[in-house]
Amino acid sequence: MTRPISALDVPLARLEADLQALAAQRLAAGVAAEFRHQLDPADHAFAALACACPNGCSCEADYPGWTPTTKEKTS
Repeated sequence: MTRPISALDVPLARLEADLQALAAQRLAAGVAAEFRHQLDPADHAFAALACACPNGCSCEADYPGWTPTTKEKTS
């Protein structure tokens, strides 16, 4: 048994409300995920990892007085 496409039709107002609710739900989920990340107890250790492994990267202390340009920061 097949159903006509008109059976799937919904009023525009309901569609708009459903989309707004979905957008709000996804925004809330993103905010919650960011909040959980900020509470991560390993963040400090992860941030210090770069300086703890100087053969893999450098730290600000390695280049006193030098500020990278925007292009250098993104590459």
